[in-house]
Amino acid sequence: ARRADRRGDSKLASAVPLITRTAALTALLWTGLLPTVLSGQAPSPVRDSAVARLSTGQQIRISTEGLVRLVGRAGVVSRDTLDLSQDDMVRRIPIPAIDTLWIRGRATSTGVIIGGVVGSAFGLLLAAYADAADEGYVSGGEVLAITAGGILAGVGVGALVGSAFPKWKRKYP
Repeated sequence: ARRADRRGDSKLASAVPLITRTAALTALLWTGLLPTVLSGQAPSPVRDSAVARLSTGQQIRISTEGLVRLVGRAGVVSRDTLDLSQDDMVRRIPIPAIDTLWIRGRATSTGVIIGGVVGSAFGLLLAAYADAADEGYVSGGEVLAITAGGILAGVGVGALVGSAFPKWKRKYP
């Protein structure tokens, strides 16, 4: 009789639809995760590391939980707060409240890329002009040297121009 009861229990367990089990598992997961998601105060090693790498006086922009965007200079970073200097006042921002963090940098790398592309196009055009002017007597090595010169000149000019333009760089998330 006990074997029959056990077999009956296993039939009952297999009769529970998979959807019901999935819904129950999802509810359990959400019950455990929901307070963390709603509070926004979950610890984040990536955020904490990004904040710890800030230099005092570095210009930063942060967004906080209430979608407030603040711009200022980074101050002292303690275990759970960041001092943000704005004009004549200092705000103490809880690190867990930071949703997004940017630092102010320069567009040097963007300038290098754009300058390299423009320089290579200019170098190829210059090599084609030299080949046409010399009635086709420009060798492949000379074309390569002219193109490389154009790339190097473009990269140099692009780096100089790019470094003149400030750019926000996202550090978290």
